[in-house]
Amino acid sequence: MGALISETNFSTDQETWRVRLRTDDPRGRVLGAGVLLRDGLVLTCAHVIRIAGTDQHQPSVVVEFPGSGGAGSAGLRATVVPGHWVPRADDHTGDLALLRIAGPPPVASYATLHRLPTLWNHRIHFAGYPSRLTGGKWAEALIKGPGGPGDEWVQIDPVTEADTIIRRFSGAGVVDNRTGHVIGIVVSKLESDREGAHHRHGYMIPTGTIVKHLGRLREAEPGHYIGGRPPLPPGFPGEPGGPASAPLAPDRGFARWLTRWLAAEDDMADVEITFVRHEDAEADFALRTTLTRADRERSPRTSRPSYDDHDDTGPAPRAGSIDLALVVRDKTPAQVAEEIAEGMGLDGPGPLPPSARVAAGALPLTTVVCGVDEAARPVETVELLHTLVRRGGRLLLVFRQLGSPALRRTHELLLDPACPRRWLERVGRRIAVLARTEEDARDLRRRAASCVGPLPRPPRYAPDLELKAARLEADPQQGTTGFLVKLSYVERTAETALLEAETAHRLLARQLARHQELRGLLDGYQARLAAHGITEAAASVHQDAQRLLTGGPCEPAVAEAAVDRFVREARTALEAHPGTGTEEGP
Repeated sequence: MGALISETNFSTDQETWRVRLRTDDPRGRVLGAGVLLRDGLVLTCAHVIRIAGTDQHQPSVVVEFPGSGGAGSAGLRATVVPGHWVPRADDHTGDLALLRIAGPPPVASYATLHRLPTLWNHRIHFAGYPSRLTGGKWAEALIKGPGGPGDEWVQIDPVTEADTIIRRFSGAGVVDNRTGHVIGIVVSKLESDREGAHHRHGYMIPTGTIVKHLGRLREAEPGHYIGGRPPLPPGFPGEPGGPASAPLAPDRGFARWLTRWLAAEDDMADVEITFVRHEDAEADFALRTTLTRADRERSPRTSRPSYDDHDDTGPAPRAGSIDLALVVRDKTPAQVAEEIAEGMGLDGPGPLPPSARVAAGALPLTTVVCGVDEAARPVETVELLHTLVRRGGRLLLVFRQLGSPALRRTHELLLDPACPRRWLERVGRRIAVLARTEEDARDLRRRAASCVGPLPRPPRYAPDLELKAARLEADPQQGTTGFLVKLSYVERTAETALLEAETAHRLLARQLARHQELRGLLDGYQARLAAHGITEAAASVHQDAQRLLTGGPCEPAVAEAAVDRFVREARTALEAHPGTGTEEGP
C-alpha cells in the first residue's frame, strides 16, 4: 500500500483535508498532492497520476493524510471515479482527476471548494510534498490574473524566494488567506530567463474551471462540494441552449459592445449603462450568451479571443472576465446585498447587516446588474451599487425600461457629469472607424474586381450614422436620461455596422489573397517544369489555368480547380523525369 510516513510537520488542526499521493507499489514514490472532499473523493491534477509516456492514469494510487497525527500513516488506496479523468488536452486545457478512496478517511475535516474572483495581489497559501520533505513544504503566493490555456488557469507568483513552487506541488489545495476558503489547486510551475533575469511563477486551476470539467461536482446539490455564489446564478434567465432561446440569433452589435466593456477597452468607462427591453429578444439573448462565455465556469472548453468565420460576432470575451452577475428584479436592497456579499466571499451572517458588510469589505469586481429598474426598491438599489463603484469596482447596469427613477438616480449618482459628452465622442470615433473600414473594403473590391468575381458589395452605413451623430451633437435633450438612451442605441447600431463592414473586408481580402496564392502556385510549378525542359508535359492545363487567372474576373472555386489539375499533372511529369525529385511544393 505504499511507503510509510516516517514523520509529519502537521498538527491535526492544520487543514487536515490536505493529502499526499504515492504510487501503489513497494517503492511508494511521491506523485503529488490532492484535496479531500466529501464522500471520500480526492481532487488532484490528471498529470499527477498519469503513467509516464502514456495518456493513461495509474490503476490505483495511495492517498496519505499528513495531518492525521499518524492515524492514517499507512494510507488508503484510491481509484479514479469513472468519467472523471480529464487529461491535459493538446491545448493544455483540462488536467483534472477525481479519485475515490477505499474506506473512511482518518481525518474529520474535508474541504469545500469556493468560488473567488481573480483579485490582483490577493494572498494565498498551499502545501506541496517534495520527495525529501516528508512533512511537506508550505508556500505563499500572490494572485496575478487569468492566464494559461484558454484563460482556464490563474497565474500565481511566489511571495519570496523560499515560496518558489517546485515539483510535486501539483494538486495542492490553494487557500485564500483572507477567508480560509479553498479556491482551487496548484497545476503548474514555470521558470524562464528573460532579459537577463530569472522569472518564477506558477498557475492554479480555480474552482470555476474545476466545476466546468468535473460533472460530479457540477451536478451535485448546491453547497455539497462547492461553496459561494457562481458568477452567473443557475437560474440566470434566457441561458443559451434552452428551448425558448434556441431559435434566436443574438444582437451582434450589442454582443460586441458588451465584450468590449468586459475587456475594459481604453474608451469604455468603468461604469456603463445599457438598455435591454423584455420584448427585445435578440438583445436579451446576446446579453445572456456573452455573459455565459465570459463566465469561466460556464464558458466553452476553450475560450480565446478569436473570430468565428460562421457567425462573425467578433472576438469572444475572455473566460473569467465577469466576476458577478445579478438579476435583481423584485429583490429588496437587503437581498441584493446578501447576493453581493456571497459572491465576494465576505463573512457570513453576523452582527452587521448585508449592506454594512458590503460597505465594509466590498472587493473591486466586474459586476453586471440586470433589471435594476425592476428591483423592489430601485433607487435604494442604485445607492447600494454605488458602494461597489466607490470600492474600485467596474459596473454595468442593464435597464429594462427606457425611463425610470432608477435611471435618473444612476445619472445623478453613478455617472460622471462628463459621461454624455465622452459617450458621444466615443460614438463618433466608432463611426469614424466604420467609415475607414467601409472605404478600405471598397478599395479592396476595386483591386479584386479585375480578377475575382462575383464579389460582395461592401455596406455603406457610415454616412447615415454620421448624420445621426451630428443630430446628437445638436440634440436639445443633452443632459437628460433620454439622451443616454439615444446614445446607447446609436452606438450599438454602429457596432453592428462595423461588424458587417469587417466581415466584408475580411472576405474580400481572403479572396484576393487566394487568387494571388493560386498565381504563385501556378508560376512556381511552371518554373520547375521549365527548369527541366518539360513545359510541354502540362501545357494544355497550364493554359486553361493561366487564362482563368489572368483573363478577367473568375470565380475562385473554378480557378482553384484548374490550378489543382495543373499541379497534379506537373507533379506527375516531375516524378517521371529523372533527377527532378518528388518534393510536394514548388
